[in-house]
Amino acid sequence: MKFERIKARPNWRERADEDGYLSTILDAPPYWVEALDEPFCGVLTMHEVENIIEAATSDLYEMSMEAVDYVVNGSRSEQCFEALRIPKHYRNGVRRSWRRRDQSIYGRFDFSYRDGDLKMLEMNFDTPTSLYEAAILQWFWMEDMRDRGKIPADSDQFNSLHERLIEAFSKVKEDNQVIHMASVVESREDEDTVRYLQSCAMQAGMDVRFLYMSDLGFDDLGQLIDLDGNVIQQLFKLYPWEHIVNEDSDAKKSSGKFVFSNLNESNLTKFIEPSWKMILSNKAIMPILWDLFPGHRNLLETSFDDASHEADRLRLKPHVRKPIFGREGGSVSIIDPAQPEMEVTKESIYGSEGFILQALHTLPTHENYHLVMGSWVIDGQPAGIGLRADKSKITGNTAIFVPHYISN
Repeated sequence: MKFERIKARPNWRERADEDGYLSTILDAPPYWVEALDEPFCGVLTMHEVENIIEAATSDLYEMSMEAVDYVVNGSRSEQCFEALRIPKHYRNGVRRSWRRRDQSIYGRFDFSYRDGDLKMLEMNFDTPTSLYEAAILQWFWMEDMRDRGKIPADSDQFNSLHERLIEAFSKVKEDNQVIHMASVVESREDEDTVRYLQSCAMQAGMDVRFLYMSDLGFDDLGQLIDLDGNVIQQLFKLYPWEHIVNEDSDAKKSSGKFVFSNLNESNLTKFIEPSWKMILSNKAIMPILWDLFPGHRNLLETSFDDASHEADRLRLKPHVRKPIFGREGGSVSIIDPAQPEMEVTKESIYGSEGFILQALHTLPTHENYHLVMGSWVIDGQPAGIGLRADKSKITGNTAIFVPHYISN
């Protein structure tokens, strides 16, 4: 993979508006690369896409499914659930969800890909974002640039996200059943993501109703309802399972009973993403993967931040310390014991739940930017990538989205 400077399209803000994205949120701070004074893009070969990125994504997904099955059905099941911070009153529901193979729509691996060497840094298989940018914005960017003669006429892109999302939603469609799709009211990015997914579900022929998480309620039978009192049979929620778990614990303290865990175990409401995705929603899965597949070419050595021999070995070399429930790089530290003065930490609220340690694999750079590759899985299949660039070595919520094309 290489990077090349490009010129911003004169009408890129208007195009973003046409595509359904408010271009005003792309400037403060800039989020789309064409807002920069010197924008750039990623350039990949078909060999890299097919034989390295797509192959690794497929392999890692299969390994992740094996890890889920190991957590659910293995001899160390309870120990794994403890490590994943999944409370006891949710575990039977998670097990049932996996054994039913409740339908999943999407997930994203984050890769460090440099000089032909690809390593998985982490995964978000519960609430991944930057989806609209990857599926739509960068696709229209490529078409515009190709039509203008700014990139080769035979350029392509690793991107079948939109079509695969529609196909995935068609598989969860049930006759005469409404799907509710929920986001938090405080996050414009999350709402944009859900609105985009709503359009995909509608194109799949589904009857969709949007609402905010704060609009959810319960009737006298404990069923989940919307503001109009309609029972919610199927809920897509861009809301972390660990937040639901915490709020359920608060409900237990105030009312004497759990609410969401009962719904999860009874399957009265079908959740997307399903509760078995809790296993893949936090960084505690990374040491479990390493234990199951030690030395795999696409994995980094990882352990829990504890008194184990494995952790002590990692502390002797450059490594990254990550909170189990962290997001957007929060409370992540990059540590080199040979250069302690070079330690980089992004402070945040995360960390009380514990940490993992992971061998350092530095990100590729372009000028002052460090780039992480997000590789999407839709309905179990590799479906495309998106690049995010940050001036910090720790990718955060101010990272810039960078489009790519495949050069033949």
